[in-house]
Amino acid sequence: GWSAPPPPAQHRQSSLGLGQVFRLIAEAVRSIASMAIAGGAARRPRRDGDGSVVTVEEAIEEIGIGRTQWVLMLICGLTFCSDAAEVTFLSFVTEQLKCEWGLTSAQQTYITQAVFVGMALGAPVWGYIADKIGRRPAFILCSIVICSFGFGTAAATGFFSLMSLRAVVGFGVAGLPIGFDILAEALPAGGRGAFLLYIEFFWTMGSIYTSIAAWATLETLGWRVFTMLAAIPTLLASIAGLLFLPESPRWLCEEGRSGEALQILNDWSRRNGSGKIFDGLTKKGNEHTHHVGPWELVTNAKLRWNFGIMALIWLSFGIAYFGMVTLLPRIFADIEKDAPAAVHNRTALGGNASLGSNGTLLAARLLSDETCEVSFNFADISLSSAAEVAGVAMAIFLIDRPGRKWTQGIFYSVGAVMAAILGFRSINLNILTAAACIARLSELAACSATWVHTPELFPTSVRAEAHGTLNLFSKAGAFLGQYLISDMFSQTFCGFAMAAISLFAGILAVVALPETSGVELKDELTDDSCSEDEGSTDTSSGEGRDAEFST
Repeated sequence: GWSAPPPPAQHRQSSLGLGQVFRLIAEAVRSIASMAIAGGAARRPRRDGDGSVVTVEEAIEEIGIGRTQWVLMLICGLTFCSDAAEVTFLSFVTEQLKCEWGLTSAQQTYITQAVFVGMALGAPVWGYIADKIGRRPAFILCSIVICSFGFGTAAATGFFSLMSLRAVVGFGVAGLPIGFDILAEALPAGGRGAFLLYIEFFWTMGSIYTSIAAWATLETLGWRVFTMLAAIPTLLASIAGLLFLPESPRWLCEEGRSGEALQILNDWSRRNGSGKIFDGLTKKGNEHTHHVGPWELVTNAKLRWNFGIMALIWLSFGIAYFGMVTLLPRIFADIEKDAPAAVHNRTALGGNASLGSNGTLLAARLLSDETCEVSFNFADISLSSAAEVAGVAMAIFLIDRPGRKWTQGIFYSVGAVMAAILGFRSINLNILTAAACIARLSELAACSATWVHTPELFPTSVRAEAHGTLNLFSKAGAFLGQYLISDMFSQTFCGFAMAAISLFAGILAVVALPETSGVELKDELTDDSCSEDEGSTDTSSGEGRDAEFST
């Protein structure tokens, strides 16, 4: 069902131009379409290999980055798009429901808190399912949960039903980092960093899609139609996952299902046009490896250190990023006395709703309780989207060189300087606006690097659990940020508090974490969890988990 394969990809390439990115995404769409026409059945690779027995990492290096990885990015990117659509839609719907239902500010806060509670409950559950049952079933199941209850939200009849449905959506959203981990486990070490960051562009697409859908339907067709439109990206992700998403070969090997892993890798090789057919899989010859469980994130010294440091960084960027996003409208409200209070309130809600939902925080406000007329601030939407694209592009440029640590350190520090500038009320409004844009750009670039760095620090058996739980820390930071950026504290205090927190995250990343740029993903915990094992051995005569895997 696939078209003729392209020439072998250069998997060592660390970055591509945006034009090439969009062209390859279009090629991935065409590939999926051709698979659908053929019934989605993948042909079994020929069994005429050259007798090569390799590790999973070596096989992925040989396969390189090609059509397979672009298809995976498109599938997993749809979840990022759906994340933006599902959580930012609250910024629009609650404005409309203030009129139709008489929704109060307190009730808006309760809805946001219900989403957060759902995420808190879902993060450990989805991580456990992904690590113990499989990446693919966890990805599909969480997508179905978001899709079902996202569409179900359109049937809500009152505050309590809406709050309950959004809590379940939050439960499902907590599993979306699994898609990021699936893509990370399918990429060679040399090109993994930059390629993973391309998925961040899907968030911007989701924000723009939600804004356009709200503008087109909210006042004419009603909020229920808009709610169903917001759930469409998740529906597409669910269908694509069911039809075309394979299980992670790394996870399969960890579970002893080497035959399935070998078949998937050979199929990837054929689709990428690498010309390689592998006859068997082997584990690296390190006799000091052992399988770990989720509890060892806190009981094992090596894992506990990385997990603890990353927890502080995720919490810090959650506070700093959304604190900065929330601080800007407060500054404007103080300077322009006629600025509507609804803008500030809506921003506080958007800050709570989801990490990264900066595109629509100031996108809409209710002009009149009598007419239910909603005003859309497309200038802010455009500015936010431009900042997102620029931030991700800058992170792509630096993620492999100087690396994950320094990309975080540089951009968290730049964000800290800009936050300090925001603390001075007397500075010209245009300067404050520029500082706020640079701060948003820098924090987004930094947290994008944090997303890339996180799955590279943990072995396959606990990678999803660690990533999902750490993502929850960022939500907690966003939740706490609204209380720090409040009328209880002065603008100067808020600005310098954001600066200190952001600088703290940057310093931690540089001095306390290992660099993982170009380093193979760990499948098991070794005596030296930060080192890269150069060799591999054929352990056909070994026992247990270190035995050769071949079919």
